Amino acid sequence: MRSTNNQFELVDKVTVCTNSNRTSRPGEYNYVDLFSTQQDNPRFLLLGISEGIGPFANYGRPGTEHAFSAFMAFFLSMPVGLTSVDLIGNIVFVGSFPETVESAGALVEELDLFVEDVLTHCVLPGQIPILIGGGHNNALPAMRWAKKTRELTSVLNMDAHFDCRSIQFRHSGNAFSKAILERTLQTYCVLGVDEYAMNEFIKRFVQENSIAFVPYIAYLQGRDLSTDVNAFLQHQPMSGLEIDLDCLEHMPSSAQSPSGFSLSQIRKTLLQLKNPSIAYLHLCEGASNNAVEERTVGKTLCYLVLDFMKVME
Repeated sequence: MRSTNNQFELVDKVTVCTNSNRTSRPGEYNYVDLFSTQQDNPRFLLLGISEGIGPFANYGRPGTEHAFSAFMAFFLSMPVGLTSVDLIGNIVFVGSFPETVESAGALVEELDLFVEDVLTHCVLPGQIPILIGGGHNNALPAMRWAKKTRELTSVLNMDAHFDCRSIQFRHSGNAFSKAILERTLQTYCVLGVDEYAMNEFIKRFVQENSIAFVPYIAYLQGRDLSTDVNAFLQHQPMSGLEIDLDCLEHMPSSAQSPSGFSLSQIRKTLLQLKNPSIAYLHLCEGASNNAVEERTVGKTLCYLVLDFMKVME
């Protein structure tokens, strides 16, 4: 399965698992074994997105194209605890890497259509897709899909940034401004925003579109993240849940920062979710460029996926 201009391809799960070179230890039953068989209407579907085009177009740190493979390197070898999960495959970039941010924007638009198409064809009613890897640009096709199939009304984003930049051309920093302006998204809330990084355009956009947010500094002063997450989700009929790894301190990501939530804070928040109606989970912007970063990003994504499935099963 390929995108309209053949720049992106969906690699099937058999090929993904084979290429991973992961096998189980004797006597163990791991996720690589589970994915070797067809699951009967699983609750969760994993979709990898291995691209760095969106972050490149937004002047971000490279490496988001490696996040899903980092995740799989650890996830496939983990003992199976939850069986109602399957792997759709991995969307990979197979074209020529763009030379300018403007030309990258055109590729992001092609990817938008392809990600939405894959979700439409592969996800059944009642199933929750978990998108892993790539840039935050992929939130837009996830929201478009969920709007059409799950009657999505809102999105909660744990992120250091609003990603509401100008929509002159597509990139990883304007998925939500695009969704708001095209009326795909009605209610948007961002928790953990770095107020110091807000330019005048974003300040105006946030105010004009009544975007709810809590700055990260409020959590440094004692505010509770889990309380805010549940307070928002419990008042929404159907939400998307976004976790940008940029919000984690010292996490190899597209906009890596020494200040942010700890991984344990985010895990605690996921494990304290109170029966929300969530259309999808999107884990993005992890950027691994060496073995140490691969281990950090890969194991982080594993914990987030397993915690989410545990509480939502």
